[in-house]
Amino acid sequence: MKRLFFILICLLTGSGLNSQQLFPVYSQYMLNGLALNPAYAGSRDVFNITLGYRNQWVGFDGAPVSQTLSMHTPMRNENVALGIFLNNEQIDIRNNTSLYINYAYRIPLTKGRLALGLKAGGINRNADWTKISLSDPGDIVFNEPATRDLLPNFGFGIYYYTDRLFLGASVPYFMSDSTRNGKAVIYHDFSNYNFLLTGGAVIGQGDFKVKPSFLVKYNQKNPVQVDANLSFILGDLIWIGASYRIEDALIGLVKVQINDRLRLGYTYDYSLGKLSNYHSGSHEIALIYDFRFRVSAVNPRYF
Repeated sequence: MKRLFFILICLLTGSGLNSQQLFPVYSQYMLNGLALNPAYAGSRDVFNITLGYRNQWVGFDGAPVSQTLSMHTPMRNENVALGIFLNNEQIDIRNNTSLYINYAYRIPLTKGRLALGLKAGGINRNADWTKISLSDPGDIVFNEPATRDLLPNFGFGIYYYTDRLFLGASVPYFMSDSTRNGKAVIYHDFSNYNFLLTGGAVIGQGDFKVKPSFLVKYNQKNPVQVDANLSFILGDLIWIGASYRIEDALIGLVKVQINDRLRLGYTYDYSLGKLSNYHSGSHEIALIYDFRFRVSAVNPRYF
């Protein structure tokens, strides 16, 4: 069972013999666009910092736990924006830390902006084999006490937004990797691309608004995954919503606008998949802070 569980973790983390950069799960994708698309950088027109924490499949031994930090801001030349996205993820014996620099070029349009984004960086993957209990301690496959791989990667995105509408598309990772003779090898394979499509709008005026949004993930080798969300915005202070991730989870969302700069979001995933009998759901928290250096008045931002 230990060996089978290890194989499962390898599949989940994309570290098999012919693997790819699998896009991680984010239930609060609508609150942290930089996690999905480099073209999102600067879209809030302030210096923004977002901290995220996700504890997936609570109660399932070795399940993913991740922390994220994103920062982005428009530059003095307002057509240009920069961002940084840092993610740390612990999955059983593996610890994966990724860092990406994001660049967006923003084109003003009549009713909004169209942004083109690029990101570059990589992931540092560590595996501590000593944490595996073996029935055969002499198994040569697990002789190494630890392995480490540093894997560069790149991504691209496009993002259109107004005060009331957004639509984006991205490929988070262009490169794939495989393990050959115990070494990680970087290669390109179009069939491994993860295509992400996001969109949403704010409907209504005054103290009650409705915000539908969606996230579609497509990969040639995996089923299409769709997240559909509907949130209600009360007085621009409290968001209450729910999402459905097809054949995977029902998700509840609460967001509180603590003041004109600080927001706190929380989601709970109730699993509908085959593993639902072995864990008690997933929790995700996001803390968002806007440094309003570039604006003189408070203007509600919904994306």
